[in-house]
Amino acid sequence: MPARWSRRRPASADDLKSVVYLCCPVQCHEGWAFLSAGTTFLKGDFREDGDRRLLPTRQLDFHDPQTARIFSETHDLGAWVVNYDELLDRRQLQNQKVRVIRYKQSATQGRNVVISSLAPLGLLRAMVRSRMDDMNLGLDEAGMSRLAHKLIEAANDVSGDIVLRAAKRGEAASELIGVVLSRYLARHEMEPSALVGWYFLDDYAAWLGAREETQADILALSPRERSDGRLELTIVVTEAKYVGSTILPAKRKESEKQLRDTVKRIGEALLGEGNRLDRDSWLSRLGDLVLDGIQIPAASPVNLSEWRRAIREGQCDVRIKGYSHIFVPTPGDGPNPTYISAIPGVEDCQQEIYGRSELKTLLLAFAADRDPTDIRHAAGAQPATTNYWTMPESSAETVPEVESPEPPFATAAAIEDNSVGAISEMLTGVGDQAEPDAIRAIVLANLREEEEDVAWLTTVAASTRAALQQLSLQAKSVGQTLTPNSAILRFAGSANLTVEQVMRKRSELLTTFGLNVISVRPEPGTVAIAVARPKRRIVTIEQVWDRWKPQRGDHGNQDIVIGLKEEDNSLLTFSPGALHAPHTLIAGSTGSGKSVLMQTILLGLAVTNTPQQARIVLIDPKQGVDYFAFDTLPHLDGGVIDTQDGAIDRLEALVGEMERRYKLFRSVRAANITVYNSKVSETERLPTYWVVHDEFAEWMLTEEYRISVTATVGRLGVMARAAGIYLIFAAQRPEANVMPMQLRSQLGNRLILRVDSEGTSEIALGEKGAERLLGRGHLLARLEGEQDLIYSQVPFASSDFIESIVDHLAETYRV
Repeated sequence: MPARWSRRRPASADDLKSVVYLCCPVQCHEGWAFLSAGTTFLKGDFREDGDRRLLPTRQLDFHDPQTARIFSETHDLGAWVVNYDELLDRRQLQNQKVRVIRYKQSATQGRNVVISSLAPLGLLRAMVRSRMDDMNLGLDEAGMSRLAHKLIEAANDVSGDIVLRAAKRGEAASELIGVVLSRYLARHEMEPSALVGWYFLDDYAAWLGAREETQADILALSPRERSDGRLELTIVVTEAKYVGSTILPAKRKESEKQLRDTVKRIGEALLGEGNRLDRDSWLSRLGDLVLDGIQIPAASPVNLSEWRRAIREGQCDVRIKGYSHIFVPTPGDGPNPTYISAIPGVEDCQQEIYGRSELKTLLLAFAADRDPTDIRHAAGAQPATTNYWTMPESSAETVPEVESPEPPFATAAAIEDNSVGAISEMLTGVGDQAEPDAIRAIVLANLREEEEDVAWLTTVAASTRAALQQLSLQAKSVGQTLTPNSAILRFAGSANLTVEQVMRKRSELLTTFGLNVISVRPEPGTVAIAVARPKRRIVTIEQVWDRWKPQRGDHGNQDIVIGLKEEDNSLLTFSPGALHAPHTLIAGSTGSGKSVLMQTILLGLAVTNTPQQARIVLIDPKQGVDYFAFDTLPHLDGGVIDTQDGAIDRLEALVGEMERRYKLFRSVRAANITVYNSKVSETERLPTYWVVHDEFAEWMLTEEYRISVTATVGRLGVMARAAGIYLIFAAQRPEANVMPMQLRSQLGNRLILRVDSEGTSEIALGEKGAERLLGRGHLLARLEGEQDLIYSQVPFASSDFIESIVDHLAETYRV
């Protein structure tokens, strides 16, 4: 637990003194009496008054010629100088024109490790300059040199550790550029006059309870005082990647996770409900960071000590937001990767991906000290919210009650009390006539809680462990999870327990021990074995939607929840508009739940988009028998198409629409539909098109249809993503004679339900495993951008539920 009150005295930006109190600056009456008595030995007959107290201190003063000479001579002796000292402050060294290479603070007071240097950074400057040369910015020699120098200086202003890493490892020079640009974007979202402290989180990793390189990059703290005297604290967290297009999918997910984890850790500590034991610790740390990182002129009226005290006592309103900034300097084979999207699972956080052309524009704006806000908005970035939340009362202080919005971070109990809030938020703003309460009532009427069979989980875990040991396999249990379809049992991996060894014993586990092993998957350090439940739990769409909080902007939503992941019961989000491939293949035999999955996708699109934001083209060779309930859906474009001629005409019309859109994009210099919609007026915005073709293989047996559609869909598959046209094709058996290899390869996402054979699984999924699924919505997903296969359960939507939702939407939009 850090000290309640920091003993470091606030200092101005240009101060060459560093002062540390030798006792706590806050005392009880007896403590002040003792200190006053001690003061009389130095000051004679000292009389204290109510506003002025004297404290014993230690100080380091660079005005002292001897002190300044010692530091100068020390840096002359070595390239790097290491100080382990509680007085030396980073600000003092920077005022002496000394570069701080590393600053490790592990406590609120005590000794800090400071590594400083006056050595030149010629090699690092050359590496940064090389990366700028690759961007073809069009600057002259002097301009390129100034830009490289400016990037390094800006990085050193945040933390010398960034510069140290870049000097040691060439690839870290890219990290340096990314961190600097991330700070540049975040700074210009704040008011120009705002006081901001910037902190490289790895410098404070141990202090904040995390490991280096596992959290976000930058923390910014910006306090300001309102007219009524109350303090507002804005906390901005950013995570940056500067990566090539070939590794973009993996790095995008990594950056998203690091940001989400960091924001959640801070948010739950400050704003979570309940009397957390570590809240005082966090408030103390933030107060000390404000004191340590914000530099003010000596004549400034701002009292940082009072601000620190207000934060420490929870007497301030807090706003937390986060950004994952990804910069892609290399051109890729696909469309422009520039994309802005909200990060699921955390509020007020978004991911901004900038392709090569947008990155060039940002670098030129940075070099010229221009505001990049217009560049961000052109890419689709949404304005940040302005909500502040009042922190719960400190355990030791009384905080006045202030009327404010409900905090975004709540405990599990609070979430349970507000169990149907998510669906209301999902539909907020779908139109002037939207009625979220009606949808909420539908969900409430159908929502039923299912109890988990904990006793069975315990029994099957023990049985599986004993069975593995009897089969001469090592079985050290490290965890277990109960899912709707199975128990996932995790055992420590070893030479005597591998995935292959367990797979070879599947038959014996079933016939001898009665354990139906659905899958065996490798995980870091563990082997995860999924054993089927004797009685599967039905997952309803009401239960899934109850947990779904879609991030909707002015341009609609393309992230659809389609099930629960088996690995951790989290939501499986299908995102062809951003995170995953634009086009999708769905396969599954009779009774696998294929139609239920497609209905889930259609409903998810309809409730999170207006008809002006998303249009659905539905093709069904079965005369639309599975989609009667969708006949009045206002998003449906032209009704259900149930003839081959009608399907051919509609697909060819979409090719024409795609070409028309590219001409519109060119007229406003937009790379994709998101950028285009952000540049034009609301009436000129284009909707996304979702082409859903059920039983695709049925009509592909007809030669005329196969020839026509193969060519048409081939063009859409290559070029439709940027135009906002997404294809979803479903078939029972997507074999080569009905679905050519080229066409199948363009459907990058694979949502595979149970199939009838290993061969069909290999064709549809690319490997075996789908033939062992349990049917009725048991899903195996291979999504482009995700490293592993994902087992999940598709939720069931009853006919009454579908009709209720469609009727409500039809009434809302007056169809």
